[in-house]
Amino acid sequence: MAEKVDVAVIGAGVIGCSVAYYLAREGIKVALLERESIGSGSSAHATGFISLLGTEFTPGPSFAFGLESYHEFPSLVAELEGATGMDLFYQRRPSLRLALEEREEELIKDLMTWQQEHVAMHWITAAEVHELEPRLTKSLIGAVYEDESAQLDSYRLNLALAAGAEKKGAQIINRKVTGLISEGNRITGVQTDQGDISCGTVVVAAGLWSPSFQRDLGFPIPVGALKGERLLLKYDGDPLQVLISSPKRGHMISRLDGFLSVGSTGGRDYDLDQLYQGEDMDRVPTETARVEIMQRAIDVFPDLENAALVEQLAGSRPLSPDRVPIIGPVPGKEGVVLATGHTTKGIHLGPSTAKAVAEYIQGGCKQVPESIKLFLPERFAGMTEADFRTAGLSVDE
Repeated sequence: MAEKVDVAVIGAGVIGCSVAYYLAREGIKVALLERESIGSGSSAHATGFISLLGTEFTPGPSFAFGLESYHEFPSLVAELEGATGMDLFYQRRPSLRLALEEREEELIKDLMTWQQEHVAMHWITAAEVHELEPRLTKSLIGAVYEDESAQLDSYRLNLALAAGAEKKGAQIINRKVTGLISEGNRITGVQTDQGDISCGTVVVAAGLWSPSFQRDLGFPIPVGALKGERLLLKYDGDPLQVLISSPKRGHMISRLDGFLSVGSTGGRDYDLDQLYQGEDMDRVPTETARVEIMQRAIDVFPDLENAALVEQLAGSRPLSPDRVPIIGPVPGKEGVVLATGHTTKGIHLGPSTAKAVAEYIQGGCKQVPESIKLFLPERFAGMTEADFRTAGLSVDE
């Protein structure tokens, strides 16, 4: 006799664990299935930077989805820390998006034309930047000052979501899902290497491994691997009081655990030959990335010449061909929902993705929430080949 649950969630990264948590919180019987360990995929090496700036959001529904998720984090973090006793190292601070060259200034100011309608921000001069942080390079042009951004430890968030879901009644099952069970056009369960699990709905939140289910669904799930690396540094100077990023040099964040995170690679011209090293997770750090990240960090913050490298993290992100998440029902199939392809915004969009998926399932999978209509899988109907290389080069870290 197959095990029976209301919903089977495949994948225990931040997206899968968020979905499981939001469903279990509503009293829905959930099985969370993971072939390795909690947070062992893309979520394990993510920066955890939750910012509304940059090019990954576009005007309209995309930005609204990111804004909704951003506003969900304070209460979600408090709820998870209270339930699990874990410190997620969550911080909310002003941020600077720096321009060190004219092209960066043009990009930032172009985005500001619509972003500042929704987020408290303004342009400041180089002199004003140095009043806030005099240790930054003297060669910068200026920056957009955002009144508040946020950052947390993505791996701790992942573990807390899983623990929280379990406390709400979800089952966490370490098994490899080998296929989907169907009756006609309805998905009725999952096959695992240790037996079948029957359910009313399957949520495919398997990140890079989501395409393995497209044969069972008879529908494309275009998710590719975007390699990324970042560094954790030990810097003896005072921590930065603002969260820093720039279009071409990535992020620079003083974490609450005392380390300085800098990076990351992915979507930039200098590592074109190392963006794709296979279709699976690539956790191998490279010297090229280490040297490049350090040089770009020193360009922004010269005193980092005196910092010590503590850890180099590497992994791959689940990239969609249009850099937009894939969320919602599969055309022609019942009983299955996709929640994958979040590229570099999986941590940020975990709460809004989970809210939408939970709403859809609670409503009997009858009405697609307005918030995810931009992200529906139906946009890939008929796709035979995805251009991940072009998409990867357009990613803004």
